[in-house]
Amino acid sequence: MDERLQRTAAAVAEAGADWLVLTAPDAVAYATGHVVPIEAGPSPFAGGPTLALVSRDGTAGLVAANVEAAAAARAWVDQTVIYEGYGFEQPAPYPANYQAAVAELVRRLGVRGRIAADPVTFPAWLAELLPADPRLDATMPLARARATKTAAELVALRRSAEAAAVGQAAFVRALRPGRTELAVFAELRCAIEEFAGERVPITGDFVSGVARTAAFTGWPNARVIEAGDPVMADLAPRIAGYWGDSCQVTVVGTPRLGHDRLYQASRGALDLAMSLIRPGLRIDRFDAEIRAHVAKAGYAYPHHSGHSIGTAVHEFPRLVPYETSAFQEDMVVLVEPGAYDPAIGGVRSEYMLRVTATGCEPLAPFDQVMAVAG
Repeated sequence: MDERLQRTAAAVAEAGADWLVLTAPDAVAYATGHVVPIEAGPSPFAGGPTLALVSRDGTAGLVAANVEAAAAARAWVDQTVIYEGYGFEQPAPYPANYQAAVAELVRRLGVRGRIAADPVTFPAWLAELLPADPRLDATMPLARARATKTAAELVALRRSAEAAAVGQAAFVRALRPGRTELAVFAELRCAIEEFAGERVPITGDFVSGVARTAAFTGWPNARVIEAGDPVMADLAPRIAGYWGDSCQVTVVGTPRLGHDRLYQASRGALDLAMSLIRPGLRIDRFDAEIRAHVAKAGYAYPHHSGHSIGTAVHEFPRLVPYETSAFQEDMVVLVEPGAYDPAIGGVRSEYMLRVTATGCEPLAPFDQVMAVAG
């Protein structure tokens, strides 16, 4: 049994349930190894979300539409039920087929007893087949189980971190005045996908100019990059179900007066973070030190200091002022302190870090370049 499935089963027991229904794509991927497609959104040929059932003893099953059949065959589950979604010779009643498939999986696995379900993604119309008890909540037990990574996950996350680093190098190479944000992004995306050997969903931010980088979030558009512009590339690619993440801000040509102070505040906070992180350090105390470093330079950042990552791009724990849990060995976290000034722009510096027994290490460090020739 894969260790991720074992951890999921333990979370079911911790929640006081006999069975757990998983319907979020990241949770299904974690527990079963089945990577649900996400780039085009919910499949138009599915009657409901891809669904997994996991018992407290590790028995597991999967329901998926026929468009996911090849991938579902590689899942580490005891039973898989594939239903007709995509078809063309006659109409396919997707919802009815989905409901029948769920009923068949329930029958095959002998599901009975206390059932827990994701309160956010569980379809209410399945309640008759899977009468989940709202008092049973496996959300935090499963989040804690996923917070530290297995050996297989560390391999997957390192590859995704490497993909992000490839994208960052391509970003710097492609950056020059007169190009649109979309043109630069297309080149770095191509580099990531050639590295991965497949299409890759990517999230994050890609923005240029003073106003857009000071606002610190957004997706590329047709804006033409001009000499002196800061350009933010926050790149998070998903490969084989696991996410990478990264961020740097690079100026095209000569930086504006004061940009170097923004850069040093952000990058210095990242360097400080890497010197501080170790097992046992409380996250709220860590967050306070990083924010204090940026504040000492006269800046602040209105977002989290970072987050964990895995089959979801943001996982527990987040690096925020209210989080009282501590770093643990084999957590993988993103640290992303920023510094923003509406007159100059914004800088955010981010590395993907594995917590080790004595500190931390970047999974795939890349050169963060403050400026390139214009």
